[in-house]
Amino acid sequence: MLIVVSLLLVAIAASFYLSYIEFPAATPEVEEASAAAEIAPDELLGMNKIVVSSGLDALQRVKQRHIGNIEDVKNVAIVHYMKEDGLLTLWTTLYQNETIAWDENEKMVIGMRKWGGNWSSDLKEITVAGKQVYRTSSDGVSYHYFWADGEWVFYIIPRNFSQEEVADIIGAIP
Repeated sequence: MLIVVSLLLVAIAASFYLSYIEFPAATPEVEEASAAAEIAPDELLGMNKIVVSSGLDALQRVKQRHIGNIEDVKNVAIVHYMKEDGLLTLWTTLYQNETIAWDENEKMVIGMRKWGGNWSSDLKEITVAGKQVYRTSSDGVSYHYFWADGEWVFYIIPRNFSQEEVADIIGAIP
């Protein structure tokens, strides 16, 4: 009985001691800083930026919509711009360096080609606003555009925008 009471007292003392020690927080998979939201222009074609999600929440949303691994992400944001009859979705993803960003962009191309269907048959590399951009569509009507630029990968889904407006949007994204 004396041993049990002694062990109980030691356990209580240890718990009080450990409650005062600060342990470093676990390093999150993605930085919570808003760099990915901040790189998106505050205004595009007269439309104001609406940050839908950033950091870990945005990464989870992106992962839910993709097949395959999304790796080495430093920060990510999902941003909307709206006009009366249109919606632009912009995903900004910051990677550790330019090489990783380019590799992840190319992984997306390879994944779309592997997946097949319209994602693959409509996938084309084109020049828009002086940038090398991939354009694809799942339905042959509405197009998605994505490209790597430095440490960043940008992905846009413009709904009800003209080709001229899409070019202006891509040109305005840093």
